[in-house]
Amino acid sequence: MTLTDATLALLLAARIHGTDAAVRATAKRCVKLLPRSKRDLIYKVVDSQSPLELVSFLAQGLEL
Repeated sequence: MTLTDATLALLLAARIHGTDAAVRATAKRCVKLLPRSKRDLIYKVVDSQSPLELVSFLAQGLEL
């Protein structure tokens, strides 16, 4: 899995489920599949008080 795949999974979880718990659970699943050097961003989502807002903020910075 790449960081792009994990980011897409987080965006989909936020869009489909729309809950902090779903986004956090997805991040926990994805972090295990990433190389150690790429895990920092996903750990920030897991540790966030509001993962849904953090993922929304990250989505704003993506190029279309």
